[in-house]
Amino acid sequence: MSGVIVLVELEPSTEVLDAGEVDVGARIRWVHAAPADPEVPEDPGPVTFCGIGTGDLERENYRPSGPGQPWYPPSQRTRRCRACESALRVL
Repeated sequence: MSGVIVLVELEPSTEVLDAGEVDVGARIRWVHAAPADPEVPEDPGPVTFCGIGTGDLERENYRPSGPGQPWYPPSQRTRRCRACESALRVL
């Protein structure tokens, strides 16, 4: 599945450490897929396969290990974007 960049949509969370001090962490909301930028193949194109902009998404350093492997990290199976997955099926 070359030419597919895996991106994560983060859900911000905050945890109060001390009075007045906040640690902002994040967890994965959804895992998306985007086509590679034709001019810079290491970067995602402007929108994911489901149509959202890639500007605010974080890149996931995952590549399928071989044919038949999922496009998303197996540990994120429940977080995969179904719309991206549907679009990838027709490619």
